[in-house]
Amino acid sequence: MEEHTHHIARQHSAPAPGLQRLAEASVWLSSAALRRRPLRVAPLRQGVGAGRVQHGEWQALLLRFVRDGVVDYVTLRRVRRLLEAYLERLAEHDPERFADADDQLAFYLNAYNAIAVYQIVIHPGARSLREVPGAFTRSFAVGRRNLSLHALHGGVLRAFGDPRVHVAIVPAARGAAPLQAQAFTGASLQAELDAALRRLLADPRRGARYDAARNTLWLSPIFGWFAGDFLYPQAMPGLRGLLAGWRHPQRVVSVLQPYLPPEIIAALAQHPTVRFLAFDWSLNDRPAH
Repeated sequence: MEEHTHHIARQHSAPAPGLQRLAEASVWLSSAALRRRPLRVAPLRQGVGAGRVQHGEWQALLLRFVRDGVVDYVTLRRVRRLLEAYLERLAEHDPERFADADDQLAFYLNAYNAIAVYQIVIHPGARSLREVPGAFTRSFAVGRRNLSLHALHGGVLRAFGDPRVHVAIVPAARGAAPLQAQAFTGASLQAELDAALRRLLADPRRGARYDAARNTLWLSPIFGWFAGDFLYPQAMPGLRGLLAGWRHPQRVVSVLQPYLPPEIIAALAQHPTVRFLAFDWSLNDRPAH
């Protein structure tokens, strides 16, 4: 992803994140330091490997229980066995033998999101994934490896060198990108990742919001925590530039510009100050009635 710095001429210094925001970031950033044996990433071949693995069970569950990024965990618990069957089947495949990087990445993205959902399903009292003991460190059998959510995020997904993975994974939180109501597929993964990034940035509550009265552009903290990945994708999965967004937020905006809604692109002419929203870890479930 190429860097563009000419869209925003005036630089603004973002304040150092407070203790609360550092605590929010710790769950995500701690995964960036996890490095296991190198992952074999296949060449990018425009989905030629698509279809090698069918994600039918996960697709059916998403279609039935996800609406506008909100998950009906209560009803999903009644068919918990279907989700468990899908997770069991993830262990049977070896993604490192897939012919296409997109098919590999789709496999791991689906695995992350399914594991996150499953942990909420088996802990009905949890109001956040952070309330589930060991939620980010408990290992699951995924593609001939034992991987936790931390390891999937930091050591596997980031190895593909595509910062859009940060908006494709959903740790069962309202502050994350909306969980899409379909499984990722290798054949259309590039379009799906673009759509996920645009969908988050189009959401003023958690993605991007322009405050005209204060001439301030508010962005998801994901773009602050993982600014280095958006600015230097060729350096992924290393630690280069992580948190760079807090120091130079205007550079992150220039990279995101092709995905921003038209009204926010127009507002960039006002050279807004860039700030980051607080991350909402509350559960992405249906509100109680």
